Amino acid sequence: MEFHKLSAAFYVKFNQYEEILNKENRPYYVLILELDGITYAIPLRSNISHSYCFIADDSSGRRRGLDYSKAVIITDVIQYIDPAPITIQQKEFNILKQQEFLIKRQFSSYVALYKKEVRRRQKNPAIPVSAILCYSSLKYFHKELGL
Repeated sequence: MEFHKLSAAFYVKFNQYEEILNKENRPYYVLILELDGITYAIPLRSNISHSYCFIADDSSGRRRGLDYSKAVIITDVIQYIDPAPITIQQKEFNILKQQEFLIKRQFSSYVALYKKEVRRRQKNPAIPVSAILCYSSLKYFHKELGL
């Protein structure tokens, strides 16, 4: 289980996309996960208010964990992932590490659901746009997803 920051080069290339998380004062830490030959970066966030996530800590009422909806695809690992080591809170790391298999399974289901919704809308554009399509950062990576 690897955690990193995304590089400045990533944010230069993708800064115009509103659903990709970017705070100038503080970078997001991301879990690097490979799934079906694609490298994803899933951000750690606080105050997650939707169900497309894995909550690692809810003790303070802040719902901290991995936000699947803000995951991005890393098309160039060398250029877009900062190699500097980072550390996250030990309690959070332990929970994430213990649930690594579940996280991968949940994220795989999220990606499959996202793709299904995109294909459904491609077949019938009159269908109302669902929240998963509106707020997901994956909408900028349809080529990489084969959509």
